[in-house]
Amino acid sequence: MAKTPKSKTTPDAEDEPVPLAEPGTGAEEPESYEPPENPWIRGLQMLVFAVLLEVAQWLLLVAALLQFLWLLFAKERNAHIAEFGDSLSKWLAGAARFQTAATEDKPFPWKRWGA
Repeated sequence: MAKTPKSKTTPDAEDEPVPLAEPGTGAEEPESYEPPENPWIRGLQMLVFAVLLEVAQWLLLVAALLQFLWLLFAKERNAHIAEFGDSLSKWLAGAARFQTAATEDKPFPWKRWGA
């Protein structure tokens, strides 16, 4: 004998589809932002970070070239250059977040490097 599925008259809560938010659509709770007390001081800090970002781009280029040469001649990666590149990328991300006012959290030189 074949079993027939039981007919439900009311759907269970478990059977209801749960809508999920698309990543990056802004459905998540935005970080609260309070404007700085003195926008001129923040503007000066942004100018400092603009200069430091230019220096960081040159450092990234030098590190990439050194790593390439190391790979070319030593046939393996240099762990110290890779570690520096990792910390530099985190600093670049933090500086960009501060520059665009996504956060008031300032990276190096206002914080310890790598923090």
